[in-house]
Amino acid sequence: MFMFRSRKTNLTKRLKDRKRRSNETRRSAEEDAVSIDNFLKKLQENQLEMLLKAIDSRGQELSNCVLLPQKVGEEPHVLFCQTWRWPDLRQGTELRRLPMCRTASDSVYICCNPYHWSRLCQPESPPPPYSRTNADRIKPEDRAPSEVPLVCRDSFPGSLTTNGDSCLNSLEWCKLAYWEMSDRVGPLYPVEPSAVNVFSDMLHPDGLSLETLAQHSFSPTGPAIQKTRCKIGLGITLSHEDDCVWVYNRSDNPIFVHSLALEDHDSPSPTRVPAEHCLCVYDSFKAAQQNFGWNFTHPHLGPIDPNSIRISFVKGWGPKYARREITSCPCWLEILLAPCR
Repeated sequence: MFMFRSRKTNLTKRLKDRKRRSNETRRSAEEDAVSIDNFLKKLQENQLEMLLKAIDSRGQELSNCVLLPQKVGEEPHVLFCQTWRWPDLRQGTELRRLPMCRTASDSVYICCNPYHWSRLCQPESPPPPYSRTNADRIKPEDRAPSEVPLVCRDSFPGSLTTNGDSCLNSLEWCKLAYWEMSDRVGPLYPVEPSAVNVFSDMLHPDGLSLETLAQHSFSPTGPAIQKTRCKIGLGITLSHEDDCVWVYNRSDNPIFVHSLALEDHDSPSPTRVPAEHCLCVYDSFKAAQQNFGWNFTHPHLGPIDPNSIRISFVKGWGPKYARREITSCPCWLEILLAPCR
């Protein structure tokens, strides 16, 4: 019994040593400290170990749920996220579970692993307009594959016609195309599970490894691409949830998203999703309300496939960025939603 208590006490102390600094008043900080102590006392030794593992690895190592009973008026998961991840977090409505968390439908317990949660993306002001000359503008023929008419994509490697390898089968909800600048890298990646991870060279049991794809690239990789790819880290998780597609940015750097289903889809610039934030990037109901036709023409981009989503890692594009087109971004991803048209 003494050894058990000693081990648990040691784990609790190590967790407290890893608290993030907070701008709260002294009184509220003291109240939170008391609440944290009370919640930690309710955790078993193996739960404390899982929590410590998640915090020390900053989510890079897979960790299990850390469960506490749900009680009216208590939000232990919010307090845990404030303590070990986001001191400026205000309330639970700012959070959304990552697909890896298995307690979404659990009404008895709540997961308090702070790395099983993501912050909902809030609108941000874009950077000021970037000054450039006409010589810097990319040619129309060098547009992204989702910006040109297509029926069923099928060519690899190709310049800018994703012309995909084959139509999606009935089990695939999307295919992923990875690009470095204007060069397609690797074959299309079919996705059947409801969630898929896209990362650089981090160890992960499944998902799309961009480093592995790059090893089979037919084009030389420049320093800008290598530098950007190294910053992707844990990358993103794409999740198909109730006729919506969510993107969870799990890296330490922002991503930039363009989708015709976003509120600001008319903007020539993409939506910025900060590190550790998430965003619904496609809603089939909203898309249907927009009456997207096959020959949809975007006011700024020209012909564009309405069922595609484009995501650039680290670097943004558009008139307010140094890169005008996504094909000037070092590392970017195209999500080609089913059904194949």
